Amino acid sequence: MENGSRERGILFVLPLAERNGATSSLLHFTRWFKANSGRPFAILLAEGGELVADCEKLTDAWPADSSGWCPGGLRSRALNALSLGRWARRAEKAEVRRFASRCSPGLIYVNSLTTAGARLVDLLELDVPVLIHSHELEWFLHRQTGSAMEHVLSQATRFIACSNAVKDNLCRHGIGRDRIDTVHESIPVGRVAAERARGEVLRELVLPDGAVLVVASGILYWGKGADLFVQLAREVCRRRPNAYFAWIGPASPEQVLQFNHDVHLAGLGGRVFHTGAVARPADYFAAADAFVLTSREDSFPLACLEAAALGKPIVCFADAGGAPEFVEDDCGFVVPYLDVAGMAERLIFLLDSQECRFKMGAAARRKVTERHDVSVAAPKIAEIIERTIAGG
Repeated sequence: MENGSRERGILFVLPLAERNGATSSLLHFTRWFKANSGRPFAILLAEGGELVADCEKLTDAWPADSSGWCPGGLRSRALNALSLGRWARRAEKAEVRRFASRCSPGLIYVNSLTTAGARLVDLLELDVPVLIHSHELEWFLHRQTGSAMEHVLSQATRFIACSNAVKDNLCRHGIGRDRIDTVHESIPVGRVAAERARGEVLRELVLPDGAVLVVASGILYWGKGADLFVQLAREVCRRRPNAYFAWIGPASPEQVLQFNHDVHLAGLGGRVFHTGAVARPADYFAAADAFVLTSREDSFPLACLEAAALGKPIVCFADAGGAPEFVEDDCGFVVPYLDVAGMAERLIFLLDSQECRFKMGAAARRKVTERHDVSVAAPKIAEIIERTIAGG
């Protein structure tokens, strides 16, 4: 590689600075990249959010929606009212390109397939490769791109898929397998630790000392299978009076009402809990006896890796995403898609067998350390970046 190309930077494009798996994954990688690569980089965000400050600690970061020229911005609205919207777009384009020029991009790295990210790539109009890191399966891909899907996919020179399930889905949209590298999601395993003892968590949830606790995590919505979680809890609690279930994660007021409605009518008051967003999910994962993933669609959830890092066995659905690629046959159980009764059977087996829980939990801890630590995955992504830049 020529010296000049070594000095070219990376422009990371994020659709949203909110806490989710895709954004967390990118932050894990860019922290490693900053410490281990000489390339400059900057982070361009389509929308601001709670993680802007985290981005700014790493490098130059700018939320494009803070510009008055962006759609919906004050100056843009004024020009649109005068039928001069094209001038607002030109001004926005110039502002976005000025920010990008700070790192002299040799590559645009788009984190997630979204229309918001694609719009920024269009505004940049840079003659450099575009590497798209896809964290989406079919339902979410449609949700984030809609009728613009073909255009969003067409922008990429290469793709990184966060699981084989994601790679297979991209192939179904006509992307050649030779243009897709699979790099499974990763976490900084050594930083996953509980600050509170199990007893403290059980007391917070008002659970008896002899309780066995099952946890799930994520936004409380259809895709994550919040309704299936309640169905699962009903079956297990009916057969095991010492079983309790807790869902860890944020939710809208409507989602909380829906969840509580099901919990109440299923007679699960005092047995099933929603904690809301918490500062330390690891405390709850560490206190649990098992982790369940009731997702209908989940590309490769970081929460599973975090639970594994804390030695917890995992039960998930087949054909719902990448989790089975981690669980396999040694870290828990994979049951047929939406087979809640089958999931209950496997979960009850785990809850009844401390030996099996510990054996599978230990296997999960070993696997996440060996395969899914940032120190293992990040060099693979860095190599793909260098290869894509070199290939132009």
